[in-house]
Amino acid sequence: MHCLIYPTSIARHILRPLTLCLLTVIVAFAGEAPAQGLMEGEPSAYQERLQELLGAENQPAVIHFIDSLREQGHTGRELSWQYARALFLAGRLDMARDSLLMWEEDPDFRTRAESMLVQIAVQQRNHTDAIKYLIRLRDRYPENPVYPHRLARVFTSLNQLAAAEGQYALAYRLDTLNQPVMGEWADVLQKLGFTQRAYRTLRLGIAASPENLGFRRQMVALAYEMRKPEEAIGHTRYLLQLGDTTAQTVKLKAFSLFGLDSLDRAEYWIDHLMDAGMLGEDVLFYKGRILAARGEKDRAQEYFFDAARLCLSPNFNSFAMQAGVNLYETRQYTEAIRWLQMLRNFSHNPMITFYLALNYYEFYQDKGPALEHFRLFTEQSHREEEESHREFAFSKIREITGERHFRGE
Repeated sequence: MHCLIYPTSIARHILRPLTLCLLTVIVAFAGEAPAQGLMEGEPSAYQERLQELLGAENQPAVIHFIDSLREQGHTGRELSWQYARALFLAGRLDMARDSLLMWEEDPDFRTRAESMLVQIAVQQRNHTDAIKYLIRLRDRYPENPVYPHRLARVFTSLNQLAAAEGQYALAYRLDTLNQPVMGEWADVLQKLGFTQRAYRTLRLGIAASPENLGFRRQMVALAYEMRKPEEAIGHTRYLLQLGDTTAQTVKLKAFSLFGLDSLDRAEYWIDHLMDAGMLGEDVLFYKGRILAARGEKDRAQEYFFDAARLCLSPNFNSFAMQAGVNLYETRQYTEAIRWLQMLRNFSHNPMITFYLALNYYEFYQDKGPALEHFRLFTEQSHREEEESHREFAFSKIREITGERHFRGE
């Protein structure tokens, strides 16, 4: 008899015939032969109740019911297993793990126990235990693709892509028709830069399942990356015909059309995205490229600036402004001017003009650029907190104009 969760004395059962009869029924329910010399009667109320709860998948009730049997001193090997299983299915993971650890060496239950222990480890982010059990299962059943597949997923979640790729390759060799394996393997291959292998894997996937939209979406992105615009367009056409108008599909169709110099068709899909409110930096960038390719440079520049702004951190303007101020204060005037002039393309903050004026004043003998920017600042600045800066700017304007007047300029 397997070591039980609720150990009881055999002598107690001998002294209590009614309890022994109940235990015999439970053992019979577990598929074990009843003890010799005892009649195997009709299913008991206990057995029927347990079957009912198991059939209803009411795990808390199963746990409560087995606990009540325990309190009466009844237990059994199968009953102990059902208890551990119910704890797992009920999400009582710590208690389930403790119960399942008792079955690691059991030849009948260890595989199921370790599979549950893997799921508990993954759920609790205990990747070390998950890997340990999955390697054990993989080595025990070397022809089963499930375990290397699950192991690959754990490695992927840890961003250990090289290790994941090896397990995906093994899972695929064991089952060349497993579509999730092919899709996930291709994704890892692409991230590792093995684009040709990812491409071949997806082609095998599409050949096995032409209607797998996931493969098609992956192939669109991969074909675009590999500069195969015709192939990317072919897959997007298939997806669009099936109603897949997701932004990623439409974007890559437009970008691929641009790569084929089909400007009107590319712009049609870019405008479709923009009309739908999809104003990502890549969409704006390609709108600019389309306009530039037509010679509309001024309009294109607006979209390029907008695309650049969207690429930046929301904190970019304040960070860059502080960097410009710091460069001025450390007398790095040339670098400060370059930095602040760049920042003007992304922000209309009048303080940028003010600090440009200061840098021009300090760096150039010709005070004309400084005068121009101090005046521009006074025109741009309206906020109360900038009052002291405006007063300083007016004082510099009077100073420079006075000096220029004195020199007869």
